[in-house]
This record gives sequence, structure tokens and C-alpha cells, in this order.
Amino acid sequence: MSLLAQLKKDSLLARKAADSLRTTLLSTLIAEAEMVGKNAANRESSDDEVQQTIRKFLKNNQEALAVIKDADRRAALEAETAILTAYLPPMASEAEVKAFIAATVAALAERGPKQMGAVMAALKAKYGSSFDAKQANAWVKEALTG
Repeated sequence: MSLLAQLKKDSLLARKAADSLRTTLLSTLIAEAEMVGKNAANRESSDDEVQQTIRKFLKNNQEALAVIKDADRRAALEAETAILTAYLPPMASEAEVKAFIAATVAALAERGPKQMGAVMAALKAKYGSSFDAKQANAWVKEALTG
């Protein structure tokens, strides 16, 4: 079952259970995720595109949590964050990513900033979007210059 189909199923269950927070969140998420595929080529969104949409929602929630002081609204945002996080695959651990970077850099014929793209491409191929690219970028730079 695709991630989008799972979201639709869960949205229906939330509607039946009268869970207004989950129903509203999932309905908005589904609409946004479906638009990605429709805008690209009038097709259903891929799981990767749906995950990117979920990550966008999570980022917006984190930004809102940083400025909102109202306890009720913060509780709702934290509940939304928990719901959204459940639909994402687990992130690769820092140790896993660092070990992969070290092994990839060790296998390179020459080390230097020009190899940055090759190492990042290898990371993306292995972990997809299940790692913190910004943090990995710093680790790769360190590994290539160190």
C-alpha cells in the first residue's frame, strides 16, 4: 500500500472516530501531497514526494512551536508532530552516517573538496531522505579535509 493510500485510509478512520485534529491534519496533508503529483505530470504522488510533504509540514510545525506561547496551540502542534512523524521511516543514526562517510572517503582515490558531490551522492543512494543532509554535509567536509 502506498503512503498516500495509507494516509487516506487513516483519514477515513479518524473521521469515523470523530478525531478532529487528526482528520483536519491528514486531509490537509493529503491535499498537499496529491498536488505534488498532479502538478508534476497529472499522476499520483510517489511515496518519496509524500514524505517530502510530511517533512515540510514538520518543519512548519517546528517553526511555529518556536514562536507560539499559547499552551493549547503548542499542545496541538506537538500532537500533529507526533502524528506526522509516525508516517516517516526512521532516520539513520549519526553513527551510521558517519561510519558510511568514513568508509566512502577511505575508498576514494583522492581526497579533496571536489569529491564532496560523490560522497553526498553515495549517501543519498544508500539512505535516500532518511538522514540529515545539512549535518552530513558538514561531516563530509570534515572527512575530506581531515
